[in-house]
Amino acid sequence: MKLIKLSNSIRRNNADMNFQDILNMKNALHHIGYYDVPDYGITEYPDNKLYSSLEKFQKDRKLTVDGVANPGGETEKAINEELKITAKSPIIRCTVCGGPHGGSKGDVCPDCDAKM
Repeated sequence: MKLIKLSNSIRRNNADMNFQDILNMKNALHHIGYYDVPDYGITEYPDNKLYSSLEKFQKDRKLTVDGVANPGGETEKAINEELKITAKSPIIRCTVCGGPHGGSKGDVCPDCDAKM
């Protein structure tokens, strides 16, 4: 999966969003396990799933949770870092918090395992 490089901000009620940015963002979020593809497939149009996926990703990475991705911003950079990781190895997500981990504790990451 190629890294993303946004040309415009992705945010609710932004009439200047670039359709290719939206498509690339949905594909990137799907690739890293955050965007579940709807029955109608991945489109270049913004939808609630896109924003909720961005917010979940931001929350998991302890970023500002606002459903916004700006060109060169913290969310774009974090997604690209995740894309680099997943290019090297398959990602395993914790069934409790959804965060990535190495799978050494099965379906639960070490942090969640320690809290149980």
